[in-house]
Amino acid sequence: YSVIQKRVWVHFQTVWLAKDMKYNSYVALKVQKSAPNYLEAAYDEVEILEQVSSYWKKDEWMKSAAGYLQLEKKEDANMDSCFCVQLLNSFLHFGANGKHFVMVFEIMGVNLLDIIRRYDYKGIPIPLVRIMAKQILIGLDYLHRICKIIHTDLKPENVLLSLTREQIEEIKAKSQLGKRINFPIPVYI
Repeated sequence: YSVIQKRVWVHFQTVWLAKDMKYNSYVALKVQKSAPNYLEAAYDEVEILEQVSSYWKKDEWMKSAAGYLQLEKKEDANMDSCFCVQLLNSFLHFGANGKHFVMVFEIMGVNLLDIIRRYDYKGIPIPLVRIMAKQILIGLDYLHRICKIIHTDLKPENVLLSLTREQIEEIKAKSQLGKRINFPIPVYI
């Protein structure tokens, strides 16, 4: 992975835009702090995320996704049909500040709180709310019914929008992601 740009930094982790040199694609690297309790939490998170990233192939979900998304046949469902972020890889990185657990995700766009702020906390237009609400509910159905996972921290900053084609092209052209907020969708939780 070739790190391009720091995207998020919070108390216990940072998220970096990176290029996957093996697959010639762009990814998000979530790097946990090196403290032992953060490492243990990361292992737990990966266990859950591996389920989320693989259970979309279950026949029960493929049938549901085909119905929800009005697909011609269940085989048209793919990992995007569950509206949950996908873990692509994970590994340990030994750096100057200790041992860090790194999770590799598909790159995502802004979160729902950023969209709420964009509309000055006065409400998102109803057509966008309908699209986002449907996708959030599909994602929660997938997590609960198929993965047997209950999302215990659902809030606007934990609902991510996927990048638009234009944003992906911007990354390819500039090797970075700008601050521009483009809309919708799909939404991932």
